[in-house]
Amino acid sequence: MKMKRAIIYTRVSSDEQAEKGYSLQYQEEQLRKYCTNRDISIVAHYREDYSAKTFDRPEFNKLMNFCKKNPGDVDLLLFINWSRFGRNAGDSYAVIKQLNKLEIEPQAIEQPLDLKVPENKMMLAFYLASPEVENDRRSINVKSGIYRAKKEGRWTTLAPVGYRNIRSEDGRAMIVPSKDADLVREAFQEFASGAHGMEELRHKLVDKGLKCKRSRFPELLRNRAYIGKVLVPAYKDEPEYYAKGIHEPLISEELFFQVQDILDGRAPNRPTKNTLKEQLPLRGFLECRLCGKNISGSASRGNGGKYYYYHCTCGCNERFKAEIANKSFIEFLQSIKPNLMTLDLNYEVLLDTFEAKMKSDRSELTKIEDEISRNNHRLQNAQHLMLDAEISASDYKEIKAKISTANDELIRKKANLLSSQEDFREHLKVGATILRNIDEFYQNATLSEKQLIIGSVFPEKLIFEKDQFRTNRINEAVVLMSMTPNDLDPKKSGRGKNFSPSSTQVGATGFEPATSSSRTKHATGLRYAPKVCKSKPSLTILK
Repeated sequence: MKMKRAIIYTRVSSDEQAEKGYSLQYQEEQLRKYCTNRDISIVAHYREDYSAKTFDRPEFNKLMNFCKKNPGDVDLLLFINWSRFGRNAGDSYAVIKQLNKLEIEPQAIEQPLDLKVPENKMMLAFYLASPEVENDRRSINVKSGIYRAKKEGRWTTLAPVGYRNIRSEDGRAMIVPSKDADLVREAFQEFASGAHGMEELRHKLVDKGLKCKRSRFPELLRNRAYIGKVLVPAYKDEPEYYAKGIHEPLISEELFFQVQDILDGRAPNRPTKNTLKEQLPLRGFLECRLCGKNISGSASRGNGGKYYYYHCTCGCNERFKAEIANKSFIEFLQSIKPNLMTLDLNYEVLLDTFEAKMKSDRSELTKIEDEISRNNHRLQNAQHLMLDAEISASDYKEIKAKISTANDELIRKKANLLSSQEDFREHLKVGATILRNIDEFYQNATLSEKQLIIGSVFPEKLIFEKDQFRTNRINEAVVLMSMTPNDLDPKKSGRGKNFSPSSTQVGATGFEPATSSSRTKHATGLRYAPKVCKSKPSLTILK
């Protein structure tokens, strides 16, 4: 009788290494003993340390290639049990068919089946389905465990930049601040201040040792882990929400939401991209007069030199020389510069105005904090009602989602108000000094300082047309400090301006620099009716 020839296959996955009876050595010993006792010749042995969820495994692929290249040289494929062969019933049947075409019989020595007997196919289905069921159950248990951990506020995945993974005394996963924590704090503080564009700030922090790629930096600034939150994903019928983490927050919620406002476009005008070009200080602050999209800028070579232009990137052919626009912008700054007498008079008036606003803001802050406290109390009450079975779990989840959303918005408002609680007197003093000679200050400033001046004085985009600039709005502090005594006196000609924090006056569309015939008029009073800023009244460059 012809001796049968066999390939023995042993496999273990990483998560089974410690399980008794699954070691590669044990499997090999049992398979060799089986072949010796039955006078079976071993043609090859393939060892695998890989999951059996699919058959795309390195050693199994080599095994199949060997069988295809050596038809008729192998009669049996032996393994210790069917879970070593595969853990996906559908894929397993497909591979068995391939082996049968090669006239190779797969066989588990601990679960032997004569597949020529039709009834044995029922047992084969059971043996093949059992590992898949086991895999599915294990996956459900893992997902359930991770979900419970996240609900408890534990961070179970790779720690975000600024944290590191550790295990608590009871062996549970958690994160603690790392050596990069201070750099993450600096990232939020600097970005909120407006002192740098996003890419410029990232380069600065990378030079200090922060490891963060360009594509990951916006994600860092959006990550609520830094305010002590853990994202709990949607699971079964439960919606996604943020749980309070057990790890230490790196920044305050107020600072976080200031940054979110900037990222979402609810902040003062600033460049939306890296603008480190001395010749293009206005890039990122301009709007196309034709299509309303952002104006970019770049250099062109010609006549033996390099020439810079501002241009629209949306195909509307708007393009103008940077040299002319930069020069016109300085003239534009000259047109909004108040005379010294007006500036000194308005300085004292604005001190009183902003003092009243600060008092109003402090009152509003108290109301917001009280509302947040009431919302938290409502949430606790709803939790007690759910535990007492007076409301359903789904009703509680709906209430929790609504309260969390409301609190997020209240925290955002609180952040905006807190940002205006700084020493406005010092800001106003420095602002007045800059406004005395804002055109000269701008010309002598660094590129970063120029960008801060532009973004602070002009909260909305600038439009360049017919060698002149116009905009829908100028910083209210600049406008107020430039008003004439007549503008400030409510008894004269009904032209008084409302300086209260609730003022809602809106100016006419556009603000253009004074012509030679109207220069005196603009020097003593700006023809622009302001809407008093409800956030920070002073220039952001004063930080």
